[in-house]
Amino acid sequence: MNDRTNRVPRLIVGISRSPASWWALAWAVGEARRRRVRLLLVNVFRPPVAPAADTGQDFPGPPRHPYADQVAYGHALILTAIDQAVGRMPGDVPIDEEVISGRPAVELADLAWGGDLLVLGSRHRGWLRRLAPGSVARACARRTDCPVVIVPEPSPKALPGPWAGEPARGHRFRRAPRRGATAA
Repeated sequence: MNDRTNRVPRLIVGISRSPASWWALAWAVGEARRRRVRLLLVNVFRPPVAPAADTGQDFPGPPRHPYADQVAYGHALILTAIDQAVGRMPGDVPIDEEVISGRPAVELADLAWGGDLLVLGSRHRGWLRRLAPGSVARACARRTDCPVVIVPEPSPKALPGPWAGEPARGHRFRRAPRRGATAA
C-alpha cells in the first residue's frame, strides 16, 4: 500500500502515440511552470495476452525482462512526445517518467489522487465525436478522485505551418505536404 501522506501534488500526463497527447504535454509543461510542480509523464501499454513462447534456447547472461521491448518503446514515445510538444524540456520543470503495463484508464486513474492533476489529450475524430472526449479520458475522469484536464487536439486546419527554414517542432505538429502536392 502506498503512503500518500505529506506528498507534493504533481501533474500527471498520459503519453501515447497520438498527437493529442503531445498537445496535452505542451499544456501541462506551461501549467507545471506556473504551479511550480513536478511533471510525471506516463505511458501505459497493454501487455500481450499470452506470454512470449519459450524457444528452448539458453542465452548467456541474466534473464531478460518479459516486457523489456514495450518498456523501451514507452520511453522512446515519451522522448518523442517531449521533442514534438516543446522541443526540449525547460530546466525549471522537474520531470519523472514511468512506463507501466496494464489498462491505460485504470493505471492512470490509480496514479492520480487528491491534489494531483491528470492531463490527457483527446483526438479530433470528426464533428460528432468532437462533442465527447476519448474513451480513456472519459474513463479516467470517472475513476479518479483528482481533477482531470482533457486537452483537445485542434483541427488540422487551425494549425499554423512551419515558417520557411524552420524545422517543424514545438506546437507545430502539422505534417509536411507530400512532394509534388499543391497547397490548398
